[in-house]
Amino acid sequence: MARSSGQIPGGAGALDRTSFVPLYYQLQELLKQHIESGTWRPGDALPSEPEFARHFGVSRVVVRQALAILEDDRQIRRVRGRGTFVAPPKRASRAGGLSRRLGSSETVLILDVCVPAVERSIRERLDAADKEDVLRVTSLVTLEQTVLAIAYSFFRRTDASWLEERLHVGRHLPEGLSLADHGVVLGRSQMSIETSQCGQFEADRFGVPHRTPVFLVLCTEYRSTASGDRPFEVARVEYRGDVVQLRLDTGTDRGSGLEAVVGPGR
Repeated sequence: MARSSGQIPGGAGALDRTSFVPLYYQLQELLKQHIESGTWRPGDALPSEPEFARHFGVSRVVVRQALAILEDDRQIRRVRGRGTFVAPPKRASRAGGLSRRLGSSETVLILDVCVPAVERSIRERLDAADKEDVLRVTSLVTLEQTVLAIAYSFFRRTDASWLEERLHVGRHLPEGLSLADHGVVLGRSQMSIETSQCGQFEADRFGVPHRTPVFLVLCTEYRSTASGDRPFEVARVEYRGDVVQLRLDTGTDRGSGLEAVVGPGR
């Protein structure tokens, strides 16, 4: 259950009315400081709009603008008829294809496994011959009970026959499934990101309206071999735009890369 914060904490700070920074922006910065410092913890109910307005000597319009910024930043969530609450902390998940999710903390539900006709661009990225079978795996990715993404993963069938044998539609990724057990060591990744809108299939599984904004991540996962890196998986991953922020780590270690940072839904 959510706890009540009771009151605005002492030393909550003051607004500078001589500043060129708008009052609503100053207010959201003050409130954000109390959230990030732990004065208000996840699940705490915040004071009401009238309380904020009286304490800081501003109109309720200013308070609403400040709260709207915090809500857009996933710092708070507003529940009609109940109030405003500090949102749960965000969780990070390594963005990428199915091969990156083996052994992760995410829940991956297999929606489809097939060998379809695929477009030439996929074959070229996989370095697959024109008549070579390409395996496609469609999966639904969930993190801490939040539906995060739908991934369409493509493999040369000869590279992933062991994976095809272990995956079953309507079931989750088997526990203990490991790339290393099959001699696969992932190397570098190539990714591109663009904004898009989800189709009806994705919308139904995300539980959102058709054409809701999504982040479309196109990635190629490479496996390391004695002769150098070669393509192992090409993935098209649609991340829900209403719950995901994408963060890029530009470090040089193997742990660097693109992360999907998940906040609460609105």
